[in-house]
This record gives sequence, structure tokens and C-alpha cells, in this order.
Amino acid sequence: MFNSTFKLHALITLLILSACSQAAKQTSTTLLSDSKKVFIEENASLISTTPPVVKQPQLVKTTQDPFLQGLLAKDIARAQASVKKHILPHWQHIMQRSIFVRQRLINTLKRMHAPLSLQLIPVVESSYRPYALSRTGAMGLWQLMPATAQALGIKSNPYRDGRRNIEESTRAAVRYLQTQYQRFGNWPLAFAAYNMGPNGLARRLKKSPWVLHDGLENMPIPTETRNYVRHIIGLTALLNMKTITFPDAMQTQAITLQAPVDLKQLSNIAKLPDLILFKLNPGLHYSQYLQHNITIHTPVDSPISQQAVQAPVRPRYIHIKIQSGDSLWKLARQHHSSVAQLKELNPKLSQTLKIGAKITVPAYSLARATATTNPMLTQGRRIHYKVRKGDSLWSISRRFGTSTRAISRNNQLSRNSIIRPGDRLWIIARI
Repeated sequence: MFNSTFKLHALITLLILSACSQAAKQTSTTLLSDSKKVFIEENASLISTTPPVVKQPQLVKTTQDPFLQGLLAKDIARAQASVKKHILPHWQHIMQRSIFVRQRLINTLKRMHAPLSLQLIPVVESSYRPYALSRTGAMGLWQLMPATAQALGIKSNPYRDGRRNIEESTRAAVRYLQTQYQRFGNWPLAFAAYNMGPNGLARRLKKSPWVLHDGLENMPIPTETRNYVRHIIGLTALLNMKTITFPDAMQTQAITLQAPVDLKQLSNIAKLPDLILFKLNPGLHYSQYLQHNITIHTPVDSPISQQAVQAPVRPRYIHIKIQSGDSLWKLARQHHSSVAQLKELNPKLSQTLKIGAKITVPAYSLARATATTNPMLTQGRRIHYKVRKGDSLWSISRRFGTSTRAISRNNQLSRNSIIRPGDRLWIIARI
């Protein structure tokens, strides 16, 4: 009896102790779980395996045009809008002018392995006008300054201007742009250097460094230069999207002409459209070359060929300067003409001849002849020029194809007059 009662009490005690142990374990687990939850909630930002979401600027894919690579999409959109507002209203005229020169420009870019989008820079620089002359003396499709052109190896002489020559000016401008690209590391900065000068740009970048991801609006450059860069970028984007296109350019052939030659007469004989030879050959100073052979470009489908120009196309009329002792009777005799014909060729000619004046005579003797000027060259263009540091009357006269005497006369200056930066001069440009 005793043994049975003792076993029963022992069993009950064991069950009670087991229950207490299970309760303790459950309480301990609950407390640990609650503590872990509190720790996780308080330190969630430290132990999270998911990185925070940072909004990145939208960049243009690197598969696009090299001028657009790495630029912000919003910058390109803004550039397109600016081009649509300021350039596209004139696009029809730009296209028409490009027909005569763009093929040779493109061929030059290909030979130099340069980006073909460089063909858009003359749109911004000159609106594809190879005869364009700026108020500071920049000239041609690429608007090269005389000193810059000389440093780049462009050659000019009394008969031609290399800054207006399509191939020569393109080679020089592209070499210059490629140099700036290598120096500054991207095309927008290369464009800015072309517009404002590399040294000025370098000084600004030293104070305010800039990379593509900073955006075009944050470039440390003048507003005029920023607009310049923006227009090149906008034109590039629109051309890649085929929003704008160029017409097929005229195919030409190079032909060497033996002096004496009259390009107007040659054009008439070949029945070419008026002035087309001068649109294709903007580097020429004259329409008559009396003593120097020249090489010109003509349309490939024109009747002009090497065989057709073996015999010189002599000018019918030339200009000569009246010298001391000249008279109408004497000049008529020298040029196998008559006084009546000379008066007909020179309606404003008076009976009294003025020494140094030019008159038109039949092209019998070329010894005293003055060649007729290229009719598309700017004649008598009046420019209000602002004198810059380092300028002199001599350097200004060279830039605009005039003389120090003419500048002095136009501005009522004496020979000993001093010009200073900021002064304004009226100049009659002859180039």
C-alpha cells in the first residue's frame, strides 16, 4: 500500500516539474523573439540587403552619333527646340546653298576619317555661305580668322583665298577641331573651343571643371558660345532622326584652265546657269585670269571638259587704269577700237580722263589689263568694326582686304592717329 502511494506521488511530482520546464522554455523563446523583432525594427536601415533607389540622369546610348554620346537626354531635347526655333525657318535657303559645295566637303571629311556630322558646323558658322564675311574678319564656310588660317597652313595669294576654298578650309577646320577634341576630351568642349578660343576655355575650366554629365546648361562658357554648342548638338540630333535632310549635292570635276581665260565667257559658251562657276569655286578672286593658269570645279555633266578648254577662252573686254598722257583717241587706237565704242562701253565716261580711273576696253592688249573681279565677292561692304587689343590699321586693313589709307580716309584719321581697344571704325571691306 505504501509503495503504491509513494509511486503515485512521485509520478505527479514529475509531471508538475515537466510542465513548469516547458512553460519556462516557452517564456524564454517568446522573450527572445520579441527582442529580435525590436532589434530588427530599430536597425532595419543597417541590415537591409536591398540598396536604396537613386534616380540616375537619363543618358543617351553610346551607339548614337559621337557628338551625342554621354549627353543628358534633356539637354538634347532642349538643343533640338532651339534649332527648330532659330535655324529651321532658314533651312530651305541653307539646303539650296549646300548643293554647290557639300559633296566636296563630305569627301574631305571621309578622307580625313572625321565624323560626318561635322558637315553641320558650317550651318551654324556661315549658313553654308562660302563668301560669308563676319564683322571681325572671319571668312568662308568655317569662318576662319586670317591669323588662325595662316597658323593652320591655309595659303592665299592675290588670285585666290584659301579660306573660301572648300577643300582647303575644311581640312584646316577639321584638323583644328580634332586637336581641340583631343585636348578637352569631348565634342561639346571642342565646339566651345572653336567658337571662343581654346585658351579662354581652358582658363574657365580651370576655375569650374565640367564633364558631360554636368549638362550643357552648366558649361562655364559665355551664353553666345553655349547657344553655338547647343545648335550643333540640336542639328546633329535632328539629322540622325531624319527630321532634317540635305539635298543631293552637285557632283563636280576639276579642270585646269590655261590663261588668259574669262570664266563668264566660258560659262556662256557652255550654257551653264548664271554664276554657277563662282558658286562652285568661291576661292577665286577674279572672273578673268589673264596671266595665271587656274584649276576650277565644273559640273560633271556640263559640256566643259579638258578637250573643250584646250584653246584659251580669251576675254572680250578688260579693265585698264588711265595713265598720264592717255586720251580716248589714243586708247581706241591701242585697243583696235573707236572713240564711239569706248563711250558705249563706258557710259559715264567724260571727255576729260581722270588719271587712275578704270575704264573698259576691248581685250586686244593684256599688258595693262586689270582682271574683272569675281562677281559674288562682297564689294563695298561697310562694316562698323570694334578695335581689339593688338589691332593696328595695317592688321585691320589686311583682314578686310583694304588699305590703311582708305581706313583713315573713311574715319577722318590722320597718319599719326592712334587707335585703342574699344574704338569703332567704319571699314569698306573688299574681300
